[in-house]
Amino acid sequence: MHRPPSLFPRLAAMAAALSIPSVAALAAAPNTLTPQEQAAGWKLLFDGRSTTGWHTYGKNSVTAGSWKIKDGCLVLPAGNGRPNGTGGDLVTNAMFTNFEFEFEWRVGPVGNSGVEYLFTEGEKRTANFYPGDTGDSPVGFEYQVLDDAPHANNAANRLAASIYSLVTPTGKTLRPVGEFNQGRIVVDGNHVEHWLNGRKVAECELGSPELQRIIASSKYKYYPGVGVKRATSIALQDHGAEVAYRNLKIRVLATSAGSAPVAAAPTPPPSTPAAASSTVTARKIPMQAADWRVWCWSKADNRWVEHPLDKMTVQIQDGVLSASNTTNSNWPRAILVYRGTLLDGDFIVSADYCGQLESFDLQSADGGNQRLTCLNPPQDNQWHTVLLGRKQGQYVARIEEAPAQVQNSKASAGMKGYFCFKLRPGETLEVRGLVVQAGR
Repeated sequence: MHRPPSLFPRLAAMAAALSIPSVAALAAAPNTLTPQEQAAGWKLLFDGRSTTGWHTYGKNSVTAGSWKIKDGCLVLPAGNGRPNGTGGDLVTNAMFTNFEFEFEWRVGPVGNSGVEYLFTEGEKRTANFYPGDTGDSPVGFEYQVLDDAPHANNAANRLAASIYSLVTPTGKTLRPVGEFNQGRIVVDGNHVEHWLNGRKVAECELGSPELQRIIASSKYKYYPGVGVKRATSIALQDHGAEVAYRNLKIRVLATSAGSAPVAAAPTPPPSTPAAASSTVTARKIPMQAADWRVWCWSKADNRWVEHPLDKMTVQIQDGVLSASNTTNSNWPRAILVYRGTLLDGDFIVSADYCGQLESFDLQSADGGNQRLTCLNPPQDNQWHTVLLGRKQGQYVARIEEAPAQVQNSKASAGMKGYFCFKLRPGETLEVRGLVVQAGR
């Protein structure tokens, strides 16, 4: 049978004549964003040239001689794969609550690494998870990065793209060793997904009975923090093998409307004094107007007082709280206080806001002069993520990926207080995605 000549050379010639770029030319160069991605809210976590925005787990910067930049990739040379060794896990300075994280990864023969999330940096544990474990590495969810073939004896839930040791990937196509694979992690409310090369391969629901059952039969049964929703950094794991990452990009997601609060402790810890002395809860807060109060500044009392009049209109719709400061000259300052949780000891609070926000604060529970004020948040019509936390008496605050300007007004290391938003008269604010993690 006579076959017509291939159309491809003719089409290519026509494209060249018309100066039409090829498909390859239309794709974004590594470590860049297309205009469409930028419009959709994606942000780069690595520009291909520096480790700005990252640090070694437990450190203030990237440990010298550990992760390197080579050919537009973050590359970890082979090492001992242990905390405080030659490498260390590489952690984002920024923290995220609901997000899509995309990345490309490449391992060599027998390669092993992972992308870790839903952890709290510096959180100590009583159980060792591997030989030489010092407790100085993340413990949370992990997207397994692996050369599967030499690890064929691994449990199926410990192979590439698994929710490590918990959920087995299905229907996956893994590219050969030495080639880049495309990974994707989605945390949307309580729902978690792992994707590999454009296909969803694993998922679970935080706080669900099924996930609790799985955790109870895994090594994570000794650690009550696994499977708990929280604001989290993202970590690239040092497992001793050489690994390369590139095209690290993230998009913050709006909180899923109607998601149920996350169970605080999926599995009880062992009955040891050390475990019993540490209680941590993390939960996404349903937006209810009754949980919020309006405090106005009383010059006579020299403190914030709960005002009996409606000096700030507050309403809830579709999981979003809207507030407007309607104070007058007699009450020139007012704050919107979340009274659902008294913050005592260590805590992390994060939320998304949109509008004219003067500051977000930790305000002493008695309404006195003690407070921690985080100044100069953006005031525009875009959604921004803010975070406020205290760990071992040290305060931290962030706006998106950057540390926030903090003004400490007699805020002691152990001050009990409430998370609040300060609005000037006439200003309006929307709040969504409030997540509170508090412990003692």
